[in-house]
Amino acid sequence: MNTNFGALSGRLLCAFFALAACCISPAMAQGTESRIGFVDIPYLIDRAPQALEAELRLETEFAPRQAELEAQRAELAQLVAQLANSSLELDESELAQLDRKTRGLERRIKRSEQDFREELNIQKNDEFKKVRILVLEAIGEFGRKHDYDLIVSDGVLFANKRVDVTERILESLTRENNRLQSAN
Repeated sequence: MNTNFGALSGRLLCAFFALAACCISPAMAQGTESRIGFVDIPYLIDRAPQALEAELRLETEFAPRQAELEAQRAELAQLVAQLANSSLELDESELAQLDRKTRGLERRIKRSEQDFREELNIQKNDEFKKVRILVLEAIGEFGRKHDYDLIVSDGVLFANKRVDVTERILESLTRENNRLQSAN
C-alpha cells in the first residue's frame, strides 16, 4: 500500500508542476510583471459626459410630452374633484356624462403614459448603447495606450485602488468629449 501511495503522490507532484508551468505567463517567464487593472463600467456609464449629454437630450426631447401629460393629469384631477363635490347639484345625465368623461380621460392618460414610457425607454436604450460602446472602446484604448495586459470589470470581489483605473478612463472620456465639443 505504501508503494501505491508513493507512486500516486509522485504522479500528483508531477501533475502539479506541469500545471504550474502551464500557468506561468510569458511575461512572468521573461521576468516582467503583468499590468492588471480594474474598471467599474456602471460608474463610467453614469458619469461619462457623453451619458450626461444623452440624458439632457432625452429630457429636452421628451419635455413637451411630459408637460402635456401633466396638463392632462391636472384636468383629470379637476374632473375628479368636480365629481366628488357633493355640493354640486347635477342631474343624473350630467353626472353620468361627467363620469364618462373622467373615465375616458383616465384611459387616454394611461395610454399616453404607456406610449411615453415605451418611447422614452427605446430612445434611452439607443442612446446608452452608444455610450456603452464608447466606454468599452475607451477602456480598450486606455489598456493599449498604458500597456495593460488585462483590465477586468464585473465579477470582481475586491480591487485595490492601485489597479482601479476607472477614474483615469473617465478623465480620458471627458477629454475626448471636450475635444469633440471644441471641434464643433
